Amino acid sequence: MRNKEEIRLQRVVMAFCAILFAVFSFLFVARYQSTLLELLYEKVATGKLQYNAYVVAAVITTALTVFALWLNRYTGFKREWTAFSFMPSALLLAFVTDIDRSLYTGEYDFLKWIIVFALALFAYAAFSFVLRRVLFAKIKNIAMSANRIIWRNLMLFVILFSLVGFLSNGEENFKREVLVASHYKKGDVERALKVGVRSNVASHTLTAQRAYILAKEGLLGEKLFEYPQLYGAEGLIPDVVQTSPLVPDSVFTMLGVVPGDGEKARDLLKRALDADDVSNAVKDYYLSALLLDRCIVEFVDAVETLYPDTEITDLPKHYQEALMLYSNIEGAEQMVENNAMLEQFEVFKALECEHDDFFVRGNYLRRKFGHTYWWYCLYGNI
Repeated sequence: MRNKEEIRLQRVVMAFCAILFAVFSFLFVARYQSTLLELLYEKVATGKLQYNAYVVAAVITTALTVFALWLNRYTGFKREWTAFSFMPSALLLAFVTDIDRSLYTGEYDFLKWIIVFALALFAYAAFSFVLRRVLFAKIKNIAMSANRIIWRNLMLFVILFSLVGFLSNGEENFKREVLVASHYKKGDVERALKVGVRSNVASHTLTAQRAYILAKEGLLGEKLFEYPQLYGAEGLIPDVVQTSPLVPDSVFTMLGVVPGDGEKARDLLKRALDADDVSNAVKDYYLSALLLDRCIVEFVDAVETLYPDTEITDLPKHYQEALMLYSNIEGAEQMVENNAMLEQFEVFKALECEHDDFFVRGNYLRRKFGHTYWWYCLYGNI
């Protein structure tokens, strides 16, 4: 009778563990790591089938869950140790989702995974032997409540799931780069530009990626400072070696120049202006570089040279903000006749007077004016 109860209880415990692992695996693949798996799919698939995150998650989850159930027939983990039978599947899940920049550079660290799997295999085999030959023999006649068994398995799963999160790739900037590229490739510019828009940090590649999209859409002078700018003018130009979905040659083709060894962004863009037929994108790149390096005097001269026939009120928003700030700093007559913007600038200057401490003042102004060139120029270094 006791044997039947034990078998029934073990089936319940195994069902609980399988369902818990399956739910975690499905959500982990379909939601948390979907972007990276889509990238991998595009690199290796023939393109005949469209990527579907939920289908991929269902396939991976089913395979890993069935593998764990099959493996447990031979390892025999049971009772409060049942969750341990899912360790190999958890490691495989981490391995499958450990997709990083090496997909482009070809420098994947296989040694890490060889060591992880070797150590895990040894620990798994040793632990299985000890449990089956020693521990299970001692506890098989000891009664234990179902609740206690479930809770102990739950604690083991917390460790396993934490291990999956630790070993898989969780680099948010890389995921954002991939997601931006995915939306833009599908023609959804608005969604591409909304990725990570609320974050105050961004990688160099993500910054260059956003600048490229904004320039292609003619929005560089309108929206550049709505995103964190942590690299000055250098943030406009990607690295020559591709480390993300952004292909550097796409940027260099648009600019019409390729950077030389150690060449600075502003020098590169100034060289791009020497072409016979200079596009608006190149002009905006150069003007944005001047703004990013806070070269306002040079910017004013460059605007007059590059847009001689354009009314100031017709210039992009950030250009008008820079001209307004220049007039204020130089004590000159205000060049911009945008009443709404002038009112906002007066509010900006009034709020500056409310706090004496530079860092407090900068963080306070960021809440309302963090998307303006005024804030970037005066407080962007905090």
